[in-house]
Amino acid sequence: MNNEGGDKIRIVDIARLAGVSAGTVDRVIHERGRVSEDKKKKVEAVLEQFGYEPNMAARSLASRKDFTIAVIAPTYPEGSYWELVYKGMERAAAELKSYGVKVVFSRFDQYDPASFDAAAVAARGEGTSGVLMATHFLPRVVELSGELDSAGVPYVYIDSGIEGCGNLAYFGGDSLVSGSMAAKLLVNGTGLPDRVFVAHIKFARKDISLQMQTRYDGFAESLRKAGYKGEIDHLELDPDKPLPSTKKMHNYLRLRGGKTGGIVLNSRVYQLIEIMDRIADDVKAHVKLVGFEAIPANVKALMEGKVASLVSQRPELQGYYALKAMGEYLLYSREPDKENLMPLDILIKENAPYYLSF
Repeated sequence: MNNEGGDKIRIVDIARLAGVSAGTVDRVIHERGRVSEDKKKKVEAVLEQFGYEPNMAARSLASRKDFTIAVIAPTYPEGSYWELVYKGMERAAAELKSYGVKVVFSRFDQYDPASFDAAAVAARGEGTSGVLMATHFLPRVVELSGELDSAGVPYVYIDSGIEGCGNLAYFGGDSLVSGSMAAKLLVNGTGLPDRVFVAHIKFARKDISLQMQTRYDGFAESLRKAGYKGEIDHLELDPDKPLPSTKKMHNYLRLRGGKTGGIVLNSRVYQLIEIMDRIADDVKAHVKLVGFEAIPANVKALMEGKVASLVSQRPELQGYYALKAMGEYLLYSREPDKENLMPLDILIKENAPYYLSF
């Protein structure tokens, strides 16, 4: 057995220091059998002194209880942001499996609220010990959270936090700060633009997620503080309808003119680039774009000089840490911090290759 520092600590050593039998120490560590309160306190004092914690496998085997974690998260195309989140969750799920924790994925279409409802029904079935959920469709997430609170089922948010709910924890980036960073990157080097637009890719402006809205709030506030006094225009573009989307983008740039800054609030700046690629060079000559997340298509656009910079919040770590925290809470009541913010990285053309190779 190891303490947190890695030194070997034997049960007999703990027993000797606590003045109890080795059997008593074993019962305290694995929470089995009866131990007097006095002896329990003596053993716990020694354990705390050495920073000793039983490992997950020992606790799971001792309790002989299996757990099921339901994950409610979006479906995803290859190379997308959510694919990276899933990779992190799948790695955590593989580790937890050895400890008797089963992970069940309930997927939903992030453009279809009804599909979230169906995923939620599947996730909160009998036998669910805990829930990890992406916070799309805010009213539905709040409703589901209330049901889980009433049922005494712990749940963790990923991607965006929601104030006032009883979630065990949140894992993700600070959306307000990431939006503010994007505004500063837009202004940095070239100064204030004459025009600024937000491209809403596939989402109508009224349907953007909580994360996207919070990013926008940070972006707009920082832009105003930098001295921008113009309007922030909103363009709804659908890459599945390339001709009308290209025409809308072309007309905006041609009619507005001047130095123009643009941003996409989710990870789909690469789809804005697909539209921009069909616009004449002279029309888009003075456009500077900023996006989010270091997914392959976005990094390709960055390396080609079509995007000036990216703000990334390491989606794999979000998925891994969030699911691992839920597992550890179920296995041995280790309560995570309420808010767990991921690092926010800035990628530009020059440092992207080193970031990706890390």
